[in-house]
Parts: sequence; structure tokens; C-alpha cells
Amino acid sequence: MNKMTGNITDRCFLSLKFSTEQQQLLQHYQQPELSADAKWHPINNLHLTLVFLGQQPLAVQQQLWSQSLKLLRQLPPFELCFDALDQFRQAKVLYLAISQPTETLTLLQQQLQQLALPFLNAPAPEIFVPHVTLARKFQSAAVFPFAVKPLSLLCTEVALYHSISTEQGVLYQPVQTYTLVPKA
Repeated sequence: MNKMTGNITDRCFLSLKFSTEQQQLLQHYQQPELSADAKWHPINNLHLTLVFLGQQPLAVQQQLWSQSLKLLRQLPPFELCFDALDQFRQAKVLYLAISQPTETLTLLQQQLQQLALPFLNAPAPEIFVPHVTLARKFQSAAVFPFAVKPLSLLCTEVALYHSISTEQGVLYQPVQTYTLVPKA
């Protein structure tokens, strides 16, 4: 686990964290020819958000992380299959989608969302759309969603991330990471 750092409040989220090798595989799905003006996510920013927490004080982050560990210790690694490109048209986001979310992923997200609800400054989203954001400021005349070569990834890490603004753009930095342990 990494040592938790932070300001008085940090913009943060709980997420599936992918290995460097998995991020390289995900990056292959970025398709700059679809939109010349899109802002493509750097490889290190590729992740799957489970719960967006917004601005949270360090004490709340520590409390949520501690509560999350109780759930995560019961969860073995699990596989996800990404198989479509889609977009959030209003938000101008292109993402890699999971057509058939697993029960494990759905349950994990719901449980983490329940833990976070007392601390959120906004209502929880009604629908969880598991995805990896590939680009922002994305506009294309292409018809979405469309199928892509399926990519199966074994999910082995969950992390608390901080969103950090830099001159080069936003960076997502894991500040706490838990590795899922296979059941014996």
C-alpha cells in the first residue's frame, strides 16, 4: 500500500487500477482518426472508476478507504471483458465499454457506493456504466456504440486515486492501493 498524502481536501475516486501492461493494451483502443480535436488520456490515467467521491478531506478519505478494505479483503481477482467503443455524447467522452458487466463488478460498485453515500456532496448516479475513458472533448460522426476486438483483463487492484491538475493536464495518482488476493 502507498502512504496516503493530500491537501485539506482532494478530488478523489475509488477505481479499478490496471497494471502498466494492461494500460498498454487499453491504449490500443484509442483511435485518434475518429476525432482530430479529442484530448486522448495518457496511458497512466487509464482506469475504471467505481465511485467518484469529489472533494473530500483527508480524514474522510482515510475512513472510506478503511471501510473499503473490509469489502476488498473478501473479493478475489475477477475478469472483465471490454468489447465496445461508445460515447457520452453530452460530456464529449469516448470510452471502452463492457457490454455485459459481471455480477462481481456490479456488486462491488454498489457496495462501495453505499459506503460513500454519507460523504457525497451530490446524489449517486442512478446507473453505473462501467467504462475506461479513452478521450475527452471527443466529437465524431461515427455511429456508437460499435463492437471492437474483445479485451479480457484480470482485475487485481483497487485504488483510491487523487485527481491532480498540472500544466500538462489532469493526472490520476493512486494514493492507496489494495491487491485482491485469490481465494485458496
